[in-house]
Amino acid sequence: MKYEKSCGAVIYRHNETEIEYLLVFNKKMGANGHWGFPKGHREGSENEYETAQREIFEEIGISVVFCGNAKVVTTYSPKEGITKDAVYFLATPKNGQEIKIQRSEVAEYSWCSPEKARILLTYDAKVLDKIEKSM
Repeated sequence: MKYEKSCGAVIYRHNETEIEYLLVFNKKMGANGHWGFPKGHREGSENEYETAQREIFEEIGISVVFCGNAKVVTTYSPKEGITKDAVYFLATPKNGQEIKIQRSEVAEYSWCSPEKARILLTYDAKVLDKIEKSM
């Protein structure tokens, strides 16, 4: 059995009335893609935070600040013979940044209310539920 690990973050901001979550439409997974949170594979000797920070910057062009020790790990099998852990932290964007998506991996992004996020999320709705409990 092959093991893989990806790290990313549930990124949020406050607008005037509520919290919004940043979702990305990932082109890689399946023919139609899917909505989720930015994440990617660990490289070399990176720790989980370094991987998340790098992947977020690569996919959407922003730097984030991690919030406390909030962390959710999901384990699944993306293909036969592969077990994968996806590690998500809670984060907020650093001020004054413009999102610039990596077109090879991300088709679009959206800041969503919690309700809309749960409708759009293909696989990660439980991640959102768990991370919200730590807020």
